[in-house]
Amino acid sequence: MTVRSRSSQPIGCPVAGGTHPAGIATGQRLRLTGEGEAGGPGGPAGDLYVVIHVQEHPFFQRDGNDLHCEIPLNFPTVALGGEITIPTLEGEEPFKVPEGTESGQSFRLRGRGMPDVSGRGRGDLFVTLKVTTPRKLSRDQKKLLEQLAGSLPKEKFEPTPVNHEDKGLFGRVKDIFG
Repeated sequence: MTVRSRSSQPIGCPVAGGTHPAGIATGQRLRLTGEGEAGGPGGPAGDLYVVIHVQEHPFFQRDGNDLHCEIPLNFPTVALGGEITIPTLEGEEPFKVPEGTESGQSFRLRGRGMPDVSGRGRGDLFVTLKVTTPRKLSRDQKKLLEQLAGSLPKEKFEPTPVNHEDKGLFGRVKDIFG
């Protein structure tokens, strides 16, 4: 006779010395041999299957073995470039922001994501840099920004169609020759 029990209660279980395998993801199952229900008369205990539910991280979003995060930066750092620190799973790591970086631009840090559960390598960390706009400026800051605005060329507003997407060279040639 087979007995199945489903419980959503968090439990502690002896998995790999009290820890879970590195890189395990929500929905994966672990089999704990001999940790299930007692067998029939004189038979060995069955196996316990544990379905994993990994708690979400407050900063990183997971996509398979890849991790994604957003780093807020001020305008001078993205315009002029500079050195920042980026959080990784192993701690903080220095990162050089290239001069002229656009808000929303993503950078790939190879091998800084989640380890593969099978032990074959690691995913990547994708860092998206977002420019933050200050809500309050001092008088000096406001004057400096006004001076900068006066030295820059006037902006030209060119609307982009809602369904605009870059089709690439072959897509544009196909559109021309129909």
